[in-house]
Amino acid sequence: MNKGIWFFEEVDLYDILCPYKYNDHLKSHPLNCYNKTDFLFMEGDLVKDLFLVAEGRVKVGFYDKEGNEQVIAFLGRGEILGEKALFGEARHQEFAQVVADRTQICKLRVEKARELARDYVPFSLTLTKRVGDRMQRLERRLQILLFKDARQRLVEFMKDLCRDMGTPYRTGVKVMLEITQSDIAALIGTSRKTVSLLFTDLEDAGLVKFFGRREIYVPNVEGLE
Repeated sequence: MNKGIWFFEEVDLYDILCPYKYNDHLKSHPLNCYNKTDFLFMEGDLVKDLFLVAEGRVKVGFYDKEGNEQVIAFLGRGEILGEKALFGEARHQEFAQVVADRTQICKLRVEKARELARDYVPFSLTLTKRVGDRMQRLERRLQILLFKDARQRLVEFMKDLCRDMGTPYRTGVKVMLEITQSDIAALIGTSRKTVSLLFTDLEDAGLVKFFGRREIYVPNVEGLE
């Protein structure tokens, strides 16, 4: 199944790094704990480390020419930031900001990552695939942002969320929102108020149903429009 365009592919550390290598790394590189609003790096910073998300959530984005924040993705457990350093990127093209308290990050020096990429084929192949997948997702996302209205962008987001993170429930799929409506608004290029109104419209039309604030049931994913 292809991952959606709104989130980077989930890559669990324990699948990429064999246990003994990961454990050896932790002995000399303990987890660092960050709180909400802390920055891991800013645009233009030199790339010195890869960042492995052990727990929590990190926002990745950039600032446009007008100084507006543009969110690219929200990354969770088992995901990697800064991997493009292995392909020659010397400075970060985006910022990375922690959005959940007690987020735990393991830093991996670029030199160590290159060693792993050279000696451990699954690690190298996974990172190479991630860079290619990211480019494809960003290209498709740009097309959606340019050519679809806010409702269509939200629908595309929900369809991807259902396919990537949904669990079967009744006749459709149930998903747990791990981000806020403000976060969704940032991802699809609209306001939080618009997202709230659109969700209300979708619920009134019977296309989605909320269980509490975070759990959403979609009776017919393909019929969501």
